[in-house]
Amino acid sequence: MPLVTMQIMVGIVLGPSVFGRLAPGVFQIFGSPAALSPLGGLATVAVLIFGLISGLHLDPSVFSGRERAFWPVAIATIACPLTLGCLAGFWILSRFPDELLPGVSPAVFAAAMGICVSMKALPVLAAILGEMGLFGSRISHLALGVAGVNDIALWVLLGIVLTVAAAGHAGHGLPAVWLLALAPIYLFLMIRFVRPVLARMVSRRIDDGDEAVTTQGAIVVGGATILSGLATELLGLHYIIGAFVVGAIMPADLHKPILDRLQVMTVALLMPFFFTLTGMRTLIDLSSPVLLQVFSIAMAVGAVGIIGGAAFAARIFGERWSFGLALGSLLQAKGLTELIVLSVLLDAQILSPRIFAPLVLMALVSTALAMPLTRLALARAGERRLTAGSAPVSLPGPQT
Repeated sequence: MPLVTMQIMVGIVLGPSVFGRLAPGVFQIFGSPAALSPLGGLATVAVLIFGLISGLHLDPSVFSGRERAFWPVAIATIACPLTLGCLAGFWILSRFPDELLPGVSPAVFAAAMGICVSMKALPVLAAILGEMGLFGSRISHLALGVAGVNDIALWVLLGIVLTVAAAGHAGHGLPAVWLLALAPIYLFLMIRFVRPVLARMVSRRIDDGDEAVTTQGAIVVGGATILSGLATELLGLHYIIGAFVVGAIMPADLHKPILDRLQVMTVALLMPFFFTLTGMRTLIDLSSPVLLQVFSIAMAVGAVGIIGGAAFAARIFGERWSFGLALGSLLQAKGLTELIVLSVLLDAQILSPRIFAPLVLMALVSTALAMPLTRLALARAGERRLTAGSAPVSLPGPQT
């Protein structure tokens, strides 16, 4: 299983679901608002940098569409789970109407559910491909490209949902009309003016010896990320969207030097604070009908929409069923990206805590199943040649 699965599980164990039940008195000390306040600050920094890292993982070259099945699979893996997720959202409200929070319309809640079950985690997917030894293979190029397209589309949809929701909560963000007018201006300024200036400033601050970004270069990138996050917050969106935009507009030749400088520090040092805070906010009560039913419907529509959509679209355009199923299984990985999206929707008061908990569990199980299901799909067909015109790629043995 991917390492991120264990990290998420540790966060949940530290929360009220396990630690809070085993030692409630001690948990009240560590779980009090005063104790969690500094943890929230560190988690905010972690989420901000992770948004930047997610944008940096986007490789424009994988969007070329050289593969016949690329765009059909990309569209199917957005449209199918998004549609099924929206229908599931309306079904959840019909079963549990009290979970609709004040100021949130049923359409906004349903759209949020569609985004949650459709989300992919590009950094986690890259880590899984590396753990499986599939980097450089044909399936890895397709998976990364499709996940990149999905990420962009779903972050845009998340921004729209947050905009509409902000209009329903008095005093939050700009009025929707102004936000819809200013958001394109923000994107134009970021691409037309910020991108070239940022590229020049960072390029001058790369150590020629090891091709790594210097401390001054990291400060420039961090400052731009913070300012962009503040801009999107003022627009009524979430700061992670501003951080994601900075990573997405960064020139491709600067991606690796910046990732080498920031990624290990963020994942190893900062993200555990986010996991802990998420675990403190997640109460998994296995006797709750809301948890069991929401988890079941979210897992079902996510698997059918993503795996089924990918396999069906790939098969129509000449791929084997095994290849399509393996591709869809890889795209099931949600990981940190899903947790961050869920936290954003919880903070925006679009999802209630009782809906948040089963969706966290869905993210955990989906990510845990990505690697085993991919191995199964490839092994059952005896498929070893995953790249066109290259040497066979052997699948490594099972990992824990």
